[in-house]
Amino acid sequence: MTCIIPQKAKAFDEEKFLKECVQIFSDIREKYQLDEQTLKLAQPNPLLDDVLRTVQTGCTEKGILQMKRERDFWCRHIRGDLGMGILFPILPIFDETAKYINSMSQDYDKACSRLRRKIDRLDNFKQILNEKESLALSGNVAAMFFLGKLYEEERFYAHDKEKARAYYQKAKDTWTGILYKKYEAWLTKAVQDSGLELIGHIGRAYMSGDFGQASKKDHDRKLKKEIKWLTEAVEAGDGWAAFTKGNICYYGYGRWKQRKKEAYNNYLRAAQSKDSIYALELGECQLQDGTITREVCQALSDL
Repeated sequence: MTCIIPQKAKAFDEEKFLKECVQIFSDIREKYQLDEQTLKLAQPNPLLDDVLRTVQTGCTEKGILQMKRERDFWCRHIRGDLGMGILFPILPIFDETAKYINSMSQDYDKACSRLRRKIDRLDNFKQILNEKESLALSGNVAAMFFLGKLYEEERFYAHDKEKARAYYQKAKDTWTGILYKKYEAWLTKAVQDSGLELIGHIGRAYMSGDFGQASKKDHDRKLKKEIKWLTEAVEAGDGWAAFTKGNICYYGYGRWKQRKKEAYNNYLRAAQSKDSIYALELGECQLQDGTITREVCQALSDL
C-alpha cells in the first residue's frame, strides 16, 4: 500500500507577496498604458473615481497590503445585510502566498482594463465635445443644441447649467436670425395646402413673441382641424409641423390645454426631422420641468 503523506501548508510570506505583486501590478499597468502621468491626468474626473482609486491603490506596497486586508474582510466576515454567513468556506490552502498573488493579480488586471476602456471613451467624448464647440462657434445650431443638452445633464463631468442656458440662448438667437424666414415660408405654404388660416396666425404669433398672450386671448378657439392636419404632417416627417404642434401643446393655445409631455415629443421630432429643425423650446422645457424624461446624448451613453 502506498502511503500518502499530507502536504504541509506553506505559511504566508509577506515579503514574497509584496515583491511579486509590485512587479506584476506594474506589468499590468504597462500593458494597459496606465503610466503615472495618465493616472494623474485622470484624477480630476469623477466619472473615473471608483476604478481609478483601485488602480492607484495598487501602485504602492502600502496600498497592496490594504487591498489584501479588504479581500480578507470580505472573504471571512459575515455580510450582515444579506444574512449569508461566511462567504467562503475556510479550506486547506497549501500555498497561501501564491493564492493571494494569483487572485489579486486577476482582479487588478480587470480594474486596469476597465479604467483603460473608460479613459478611451472619455478621450473620444472630449474629441466630440471639441468638434461640437467648433461647430457651435461657426453658427451650427445642431451643435449648440447638443452642447446645451450635454451641459444640462447632471451625471456628466461637463455639467454646467449656466453653459447649458448660454448654448440654448445662443441657439435660439441664431435660429431666430436664420431660420425664421424658412418657417415663414413654410407657414405660407401650409396655409395654402391645408386651407387653415389659423396655422399661419399661430406661427406668426410665435415668431413675433406674442404667442403666450395670443393663446390666452384666443382661449375659445377650437383647433380640431388644425391639430388633425398638423398630426398628419408630423407623421409624414414634417419638422415644421412638429414644431408648430409642439408650441400649441407647450403654451396651451385655445381650447387645446397645455400638454408638456406631448410638447416635448413634438419638439424632439422637430429636432430630429429631415429639415434639421432644432426645437429650442425643448431645452427650456427640460430646464423648467425636471419631470420630463431627458434623452442622453449617444456619445456619452457608455461612459
